[in-house]
Amino acid sequence: MWNKIRSLFEIHSLTTRVRLAFLSIILLLLFSGIMSLQELERVSADTEEILMASKSNADLAGDMLDALNKQNNAIVYMAIEGEGIEHHRKSCEEGISELYKTTLRAQEIVQNTETPDAADELIACANRLNNLSMMFLNGEVENELIAKVDNPDDFMAETIEVDGELVTKLITPSPTTNIPTRYSAHKWYIETYQAEYLNMSSEITKYMTGSHTTLGPEVNNLSHTARRAVTPVSITLIVIIAIVLMFHFFFMVYIVKPIQRIDRSLGAYLTYKMPFDDGIRSRDEIRGVRDKIAALISKIR
Repeated sequence: MWNKIRSLFEIHSLTTRVRLAFLSIILLLLFSGIMSLQELERVSADTEEILMASKSNADLAGDMLDALNKQNNAIVYMAIEGEGIEHHRKSCEEGISELYKTTLRAQEIVQNTETPDAADELIACANRLNNLSMMFLNGEVENELIAKVDNPDDFMAETIEVDGELVTKLITPSPTTNIPTRYSAHKWYIETYQAEYLNMSSEITKYMTGSHTTLGPEVNNLSHTARRAVTPVSITLIVIIAIVLMFHFFFMVYIVKPIQRIDRSLGAYLTYKMPFDDGIRSRDEIRGVRDKIAALISKIR
């Protein structure tokens, strides 16, 4: 039974064997090429996602910087210049709102990565800065400054209407005041607000350049995808080398060596009349050539 099944798969043609050998190599190359193309498509998709994530986070960082600068410029004008208070108050409130929203978006993005707490310091800095700005807008900073001086009456005050309410704003001290400059709004900006502003700017830069934001959630698999793209080619190369070595072995055993022996035996017969060796091990068409030569020699005799 086994012999019958085996005989169904036996190949008795040398041409068929050679064709099958080369066809197997071609099929392997085709298979590895298709697999590599599929994996390269995945690499391309992951790379595009990285670029889109980088652009998105760069845009978000730009929005945070815009909101930060809008808020800072408004504070500078109100605390130092003392000009256009109503206009800059509105601009400051917009900056506070925009900074709050953009930092929340940054936190949501980071939470989808392997380092979900990477934006905690960013959020903390934004909250501290926004609280300082709100304290300034609500007059708490001025009240603290007035409370720290010995003679608050030396300050020039200005009462304005904000959202239907009368608010007393502290402006530049009178020319006769002896109040130390450390109690002025200018000093408050330099010693308190500017430090938080610089910290916030630094945190935004860290967010923009950090690997948790410049790389999308899929980027950690990019190296694995690249290896998968190369693996089929590597495996195919190894298999093809093994097939070529096997093909070389069988080619030498069943084709080259039998032909060489037939050639030597036929040469010895023609030259020295030595008997032709009809027991040369061979298969397929080579064996047919051997048998025909042996039959021809026997007829000549």
